[in-house]
Amino acid sequence: MRMLLALAGAAVLAGCGTMVGNAGPAPAGFDASASRFEGWVRVTGEEFQLFAEQRDLRNPGSRACVSGALPRNLQRASGDISGSQVRFFGRTLAWSARNQPQTHDWQGSSITNACRKDVVILADRVEVVR
Repeated sequence: MRMLLALAGAAVLAGCGTMVGNAGPAPAGFDASASRFEGWVRVTGEEFQLFAEQRDLRNPGSRACVSGALPRNLQRASGDISGSQVRFFGRTLAWSARNQPQTHDWQGSSITNACRKDVVILADRVEVVR
């Protein structure tokens, strides 16, 4: 009986380990082929998280977002837009095509893909929606 429980526990842990590294699909309604992405933004260091709905932005554990970044200097200056409704311009990149094993360098900004989606946004500029 103990051996069966030990094997079951190992299977659960192994399954959790594989899920952590996997990326899932972007939220419904997100168009990865677009060049303009609008929503509510949370800025965290070298990366932003874009949410379609303000209520998801307010939930700290929400993964209903797509990660991305602006070039380094713009990203560093973008902290004051956190919590705003914004429009990013750029393109997406499949997370599997990233240029480093765990991150993607976008013009000096390091994207870690905190939203854990299969695409990230490589933005060139941002506008705050009033």
